[in-house]
Amino acid sequence: MAASRAPRNAGRRSYATEPTPSPQPRQPQSQAGAFYKSFGMPVAKCFLGALFTYQVVYWGWMKLESLEEKKDTEDEILRLKEELKLLVQQRILEEEKAAAEAEKPATVAATKSGKKGWW
Repeated sequence: MAASRAPRNAGRRSYATEPTPSPQPRQPQSQAGAFYKSFGMPVAKCFLGALFTYQVVYWGWMKLESLEEKKDTEDEILRLKEELKLLVQQRILEEEKAAAEAEKPATVAATKSGKKGWW
């Protein structure tokens, strides 16, 4: 039975004198490459966080500005409606006054002739 099993150290080196596989020769790395290798993810996270924050603040500002413009427009419409009501009332009063003055000379002339009223 022991002969059918594979030895435990079959994948290991059998002699200590065998040379270890040498790694690939390393290329000299630039300072920028070394910086971004170490700090690339934190820089990207900060950039994306700042971009997201800017977009949220910009959207909020635009929303508030649109609400303010809408309120200003509604206030102006109400003001113009009130002004229109006043002008219509003034015109009605002027027309009534003109109609009353137009009737007045006829009644004055009729009363001078001795008749009462227009009938």
